[in-house]
Parts: sequence; structure tokens; C-alpha cells
Amino acid sequence: MKWLSFVLPILLWLPNLWAVYNPYRRNLELLFQEPSAGSYTKNDAVSVEELWLEQKVDNFDALNNQTWKMRYLRNGKYHRNQGPIFIFVGGEWSISPGFLSTGLTHDMAVENSGMLFYTEHRYYGQSLPHGKESFRVDKLQHLSIYQSLADLAHFIRFQKSENPRMKQSEVILVGGSYSGSMVAWMTQLYPDLIAASWASSAPLLAKADFHEYMEVASNSIRLSYGQNCTTRMQKGFQHLTKLFEENQIPELLQKLNGCEDYEPNDPLDRAAFFNGLGNYFALIVQSYSSYIPQLCDTLMSLNSNDEVAFEGFLEVLFAEGRRSTDCQEFGYGAMLQLFSDPISGIRAWFYQTCNEFGWYSTTATSDSSSTFGNQVPLSYYERLCLDAFGPEQTREKLAQGIEQTNNHFGGYHFNQSERYGEVFFTHGQLDPWRSLGKQKGNQVIVLRGYSHCEDLGGIQVRDSVQMNLAKLRVMSFLRRHI
Repeated sequence: MKWLSFVLPILLWLPNLWAVYNPYRRNLELLFQEPSAGSYTKNDAVSVEELWLEQKVDNFDALNNQTWKMRYLRNGKYHRNQGPIFIFVGGEWSISPGFLSTGLTHDMAVENSGMLFYTEHRYYGQSLPHGKESFRVDKLQHLSIYQSLADLAHFIRFQKSENPRMKQSEVILVGGSYSGSMVAWMTQLYPDLIAASWASSAPLLAKADFHEYMEVASNSIRLSYGQNCTTRMQKGFQHLTKLFEENQIPELLQKLNGCEDYEPNDPLDRAAFFNGLGNYFALIVQSYSSYIPQLCDTLMSLNSNDEVAFEGFLEVLFAEGRRSTDCQEFGYGAMLQLFSDPISGIRAWFYQTCNEFGWYSTTATSDSSSTFGNQVPLSYYERLCLDAFGPEQTREKLAQGIEQTNNHFGGYHFNQSERYGEVFFTHGQLDPWRSLGKQKGNQVIVLRGYSHCEDLGGIQVRDSVQMNLAKLRVMSFLRRHI
């Protein structure tokens, strides 16, 4: 039962015995989890304080005096008078003490007698501008990249003005994934506040039809294991597509304990099923790349027949929902529910993608060799935006928001001698997000054999020589600015 050691830690979670089980929730939650700086103990975090800062609800409306409390963490254990300020910038997650207790940012603060901060992004974690009502459509209007960067600017000005020991301190920003994008964009909007930044795994180009994501994910599985695994996956998805087209999918869905109201001929229900399945493979490649060989071992060992093996893999993948009290909902409604949850950070992030970034992992391309089938078009995500946030959330609004983001920040085609000269970029070779980031230049490193935000930990013997040399280059680059 070799597959158990792989499948159980990643996939299975207890469903509270709901009558209807949503098989898509857990993978999405894990995709949006906080990156890791490495393991740490309670003793390592003993110096980390939780604090709150009053911020304006609308940073750009002088007539709006509403305020809210932004949560942030601080570790002043290593700080000496006028030592540098290191800020790890929070993204679409709830912040925890990790980055102020271990990891490369922490180690740089130790080496340079720096102050450590970790800011929480508005609408995530406990930083809710409108409290429990923050995720209502009319309240989400104050969620944007520009508002969050203005929050960060106010945070920096406040800390330097209120603490004489930091008045002349240089500010270093660090971020990963979306927060990596933020630290890069922050140096452009507020260059007077930032000495330098390190952006790990940062997408810079806003794009609705992000088909490259799943294409890179497929290539990463091939690089990590071999062509035989991706070939089996491709044949498995082709088999699923054929079952749908020939109206034979109900038999498989019955094995998976799918709810009876699933409509195989509904394009949205079909797209949701393939999207949900694709999210699983995306999660492994993006966040658990070391498990890719075990995933492939499992898939390759189930049966000599590709189609039978893939169906068996689905039975393992959706095993927990098969044991729930009633059925598991594979339809479009299950996916929409996740983006409509009135108390979920997933809803907040989806709102940002619908208005500013896109970044939708589509698979409906003209390439017949697509590993993950051709069943998830951009129109599926556009409909999710519309249904989650109302009739004003049109495809035209999405296109306008993406155009504004790219016009404002410039995408990734820029000369660093003219723009973003104070930013160092790193990417994992296996990371699907790198295709929308800066991948060439003197201040860019692509790390072979690594994926998303895997470079945020401290220098470690178990890492590759290239990884540790990259961390030394990052440290040297930032040190020159303090």
C-alpha cells in the first residue's frame, strides 16, 4: 500500500459528516495557504508580538474618515539603533510568527541588527476593514492592490516616525507569490520609502487566460519523474473527456459517490469537474513538488492499462467524499460556493483576480497534446466572477482591470537598469507562476528543481548548491542597500 504514505497526508481531511461534501474545498485552501520559512518552535517565536495599526478604509478618499485595524507582527529582539527594517509582506493568507522566527529574512535581521515586521493584507486573516461584513460585494470595493500598497506605505511612515530608533533606518521588503509582486510594485509606487526588495516567485504580468500555468505544471511533472507519467495523465484525461462526450461518465461518478444532480452535458458542471481535478495536480506541483515522484509512482502502479489506472487514481483521490453520509458535489455549484463564502479569504482573493489580475488556469487551448484535457475555458471563470459578485462583474470589467494593472506596473518586459533596479527576483524552475514573472537578467535567478516560494527558508545543508548560492546573492544584494 505504498500510495497511502503519499495520499493520506495531502488529500484526506474529515468532512464533519456533511450531507453533501465539497471535494474542491481542501485543495483550494491549500493553494492559498501561507508560504513556509521552515519549522520553528514556540521558543523561537517568543519574541514575536502581535500588534494593530489604525488604517484608513479608503486611502484615496479624503472625505472618508472611516478607519480599521490592521494586524501585524513584530520581532525587535535583534534590533539596534537605526538598524535596517525588514518587512515580510503578507499576501492572500493569515499571517503567523514563522517568518519572524526562522528563514532567510529572519537570518538577515540577525546578521544586520534589524527590526522584523510582518504585515497582514487587508481582507485576509484578521485584518478586515468592515469586520464580518467585509466580504459583501458592496464592502469589497475597498480591496485592491493600490489600497494595500497605500496601507504598507502608511505602515512604514508610522513606524519610522513613532520610533526614534528607526528614524534613519533603511527599509527592506520581502515577499513571496502575490506578496512578491507587491514588494516589486511597491518600489515603483513608493521609491522614497524602500531601499530594496526581494521578490520570490512573483507574477508580474496580469493575464486572464493563464493557460501557461497548467502547461508548466505538466512539464514540471515530466522533469521530476519522466514522460511516462505525463503520458499516463494525458491518456487519463483524454479518457475522461471521451466518457463525457459519449455520456458514459455517470457510471464513474456513481463510483465516486457523486450527487445525482450533476449534469454531464452542462458546460459549467463539466468545467468545474476538470478544474477541480486540475487544482489537485496544481497543488502538488506548486506547493508539494517533492511529492511528485510519489504521485507518479502511485499513478503508474495502479494498473497496466492507462484508463483503468486513472479511474483507480480518481477513486483514491476522492476517497474521503465517497465515505461521507450522502454524496459529493462535483458540479459548478460546489466551485461557486467556495467563492461565495461570506467569511472566506478565498472569496477575497477571487475578487482581486476578477478585478485586477485574472490569472485563471485554463486548459481549453487548441493544442491537442494538452495533458489536462481541453475542458476549462476562460468563459468558465468569467461566469464564476459574474455569479460570485453580481451583474456588474463583467468580462469587460475584468479586461479593463487587467489592462490598468499592466499599464501601471509594466508587466515583466522591462530593463532593470531603468525599472525595478532595487528588486531581486527568484523563481523555482518547476513553479507554474514563473511564466508570468521576470526570468532573465542580472538580478534574476531561476532555481533548478524547485517550485513556488521554496527559497524563503534559511541556508540549509540539504538544499542544492545553486539554492544556497542564490540565497547568498540575495543577502549580498540587500546588504548593499542598508
